[in-house]
Amino acid sequence: MLLTSSGVVGCREMARLERIHYQPMRFDRITSDDLPWVADDTRPSISDLPQIYFSDGEPWVEVNSYALDRVEMGKSIKTVVSDMGHLRAYADWLEDEDLDWRYFPKKKARRCVFRFRGHLVGQREEGDLSPSTASARMNAVERFYRWAKKEDLLEQGRLWDDHTVTVSMTTEVGLRRSFPVEKSELSIPNRKRHGDGLEGGLLPVSEESSRTLLEFLRGEGMVELYLMFLIGFTTGARSETIRTLRTSTLDIARPDPSDPNLMRVPVGPPTPVKTKQGVSGEILFPLGLIRQLEKYRTSIRRLERESKAAVEDKSLLFLTRVGREYTDNSFTDQMSKLKKRLRAAGHKHYDRLKFHQSRASFGTWTVSRMLDQGHNPKTILEFVRMAMLHKDTKTTWEYITFVQHSPMKEDLSTRFFDFFSGQDSQFDAGSVFND
Repeated sequence: MLLTSSGVVGCREMARLERIHYQPMRFDRITSDDLPWVADDTRPSISDLPQIYFSDGEPWVEVNSYALDRVEMGKSIKTVVSDMGHLRAYADWLEDEDLDWRYFPKKKARRCVFRFRGHLVGQREEGDLSPSTASARMNAVERFYRWAKKEDLLEQGRLWDDHTVTVSMTTEVGLRRSFPVEKSELSIPNRKRHGDGLEGGLLPVSEESSRTLLEFLRGEGMVELYLMFLIGFTTGARSETIRTLRTSTLDIARPDPSDPNLMRVPVGPPTPVKTKQGVSGEILFPLGLIRQLEKYRTSIRRLERESKAAVEDKSLLFLTRVGREYTDNSFTDQMSKLKKRLRAAGHKHYDRLKFHQSRASFGTWTVSRMLDQGHNPKTILEFVRMAMLHKDTKTTWEYITFVQHSPMKEDLSTRFFDFFSGQDSQFDAGSVFND
């Protein structure tokens, strides 16, 4: 377990990416019998060489050798750092899944690279990864494996199947030429959704649809997913952030100075609550939602799950039925079950439902509310950027533009205020779960 500076229990350490100063060495016993390795002046040193270390501190030797080889072959440090960033994410996933990077059983679907591809596609579909990032991440992993195969670091035969496609292009003088390109079955197409989309190309759901969804989840007894969606709709928090909330997170929430109905919840480093790209900040929670989560924290339903959990997971606010953390895979399974139930109940318009739409909905509702109140775009931009922990204002501007140009603008002024401030019936904690 890990104690952070705020005194709360942290979660498992992640694989990390570090930069080192690499000095080539050569063997020279003439210089010294005790220290026969000396600096090799015939080869240049490398500053800021990226290296990956697993959570236990052990280096990923093969990947680190790959990074060195690429730099020595002339690739820029910037390019290699980018690829190693993707490989660090892969290393973290391998540890989460308890897999070795050389795990290639006979059945393709079980091989580590195919399972990782499915994980990336799931993240893309949920809006946690942009299509371009998912595509680039899989390509980076594929390049490493091609290198490892060439260096005889893998004993397996064919890791995956490649096929040749014909690519056409027009030259500067207007001639059209075609040439063959080898593509892997692991490749993830960089497909962007067309039309008015927000983060991840997703559209918000209507206020009516969100209420229907929440009522359905309550009726079906899907308590954890109900609470997660409620958090998503009212705070704009990402799936990963919600899934890594700790019971102690509720204790360090503090009232917002300007509104007694809102609580500020710190997330990101140094807290154990994960955020995209490790951004630190505070998320606004309605007071009614905090109270409901406090009741859930001590409910028999949750305590039974906690009793089955490993020591490092016991403080997670949300646990699966068998007491485990909601990983990307287990959360995706829950979303699939939800959509099947919705379909069976006749709610077919939820077939393409993604959890990340709760975030998109929060953003558009907040912008709409502030525009109705007469706030200027600059004020809205800064408030929404901070509330949604956007790293830059470009993403936030998309919400403002979307609302300003939306052909269907709902009357959210009163209804959204009740929903956001915690005065809505959805925050009746006693009706959500039974002890």
